[in-house]
Amino acid sequence: MTRRILLINPNVTEAITDTMAAEARRVAAPDTEIVAVTARFGTLYIENRVEAAIAGHAVLDALAEHAAGCDAAIVSAFGDPGLAAAKEMMEIPVVGISEAAYLTAYTLGRRYTIVCLTERLGVWYRECAEEHGLAGRLVSVRPLAIPPDDITQAKEQAGRRLVAECLAAVEHDGAEVVVMGGGPVAGLAAEVAHEIPVPVLDGVSCGVRLAESLVDLAPAMATRGSFARPAAKPSSGLSPALAAWVERRER
Repeated sequence: MTRRILLINPNVTEAITDTMAAEARRVAAPDTEIVAVTARFGTLYIENRVEAAIAGHAVLDALAEHAAGCDAAIVSAFGDPGLAAAKEMMEIPVVGISEAAYLTAYTLGRRYTIVCLTERLGVWYRECAEEHGLAGRLVSVRPLAIPPDDITQAKEQAGRRLVAECLAAVEHDGAEVVVMGGGPVAGLAAEVAHEIPVPVLDGVSCGVRLAESLVDLAPAMATRGSFARPAAKPSSGLSPALAAWVERRER
């Protein structure tokens, strides 16, 4: 049976969606279909807490619009905006690409580093690891001092500098695993893995593999506790699809 996995880009840049979808399809099993969608509203690229809060709303909006018929969903922005709410909302597994990368790093070593594109992203990614309870083995976060001019060309403009930071993390921080943070660099880890003497992880590929595993495990969804379905409630100003979910709990 084919797994159908919804890949949500919480920013509004279609080129980043295309980059992440290409990596997702590269690593997905032959019987997995990737359905990639872009946020209906939000920012060009999510980099801070304000933009992440907006993106969290966009994630829920996209789930309400596109999740029907899917077996799992991936919040495909490093930092996992709206992930906890998405898990509470859905009766299918929902994973974040940061969550998946951090969990995978825990299985491969005891000291991991995040390499990313900007200093503001570095702050957010560290906070994300703390919120997931996965910061205990995080030995460093290494952002680029000078970010790429065009975020849609991040791999081309900053790829070699990201590799240099990966090598520095191993040499100076004692990193045993390196996580490359950021949807715009999806796929770069696989391209440069032969240059880095420890495992280097990509959040999108980790997210796809985790989502596939959860679909196959078919865990029961919560009927009690904080991740059980919330009670219906009147709403105002939401999109029709999200309003229908909030008010009538259609899934």
